[in-house]
Amino acid sequence: MARRHEALIQQNGPGTDTVLRDQLLAMKQQDQEARGFRAGSTGLQGQIATNLASIDQDLTDQLKQIFYAKGWPTIRLVGIDASNAAMLILTHTPDHAWQRSILPQLETLADSGKIDGSTLALVVDKELVATGQLQRYGSQFKFVNGAMAMYAVEDPASLDQRRAQVLLPPMDVYRDMLEHIYHLKASNQIVSATPPAAK
Repeated sequence: MARRHEALIQQNGPGTDTVLRDQLLAMKQQDQEARGFRAGSTGLQGQIATNLASIDQDLTDQLKQIFYAKGWPTIRLVGIDASNAAMLILTHTPDHAWQRSILPQLETLADSGKIDGSTLALVVDKELVATGQLQRYGSQFKFVNGAMAMYAVEDPASLDQRRAQVLLPPMDVYRDMLEHIYHLKASNQIVSATPPAAK
């Protein structure tokens, strides 16, 4: 993973738009602090903001403005950290219709090495879970009875193989990471995603 990270930097450079880079990194910090993560910490340190939905909507609006003005923030444009920050904001967006509409473009960018495919995998899973489908990469969990339970995945037998293709760690390593971050056990329970209510 570290080698792939360095290869993407070598391929794309450090980014050319430093103002946009700084904006995206500040947006990431706001997103993480709203979720109880503090800069420099490796785990959950604070409380989740009571106005989290409002913060996510505001960050989504900012990301849309960036997207429609300059396109998706690629590594070449803003550097890998800020490009991944944009993907983090997209992962948490409440606007699943917009998220879904730009996935084909993002998959093309990932396939050509212009963005980090491992961060896109989280968005793919988030969208699948939001629409009540099986997730693909096993990145999405739900808090159940004081522990974290994984949402059901398609073809569980080849899950680690799919994760490796997008440079995500094996599931046992990922579960350990989640436990360290959230200070909760990652159980073996599997939960089903709930399809959205019909309007």
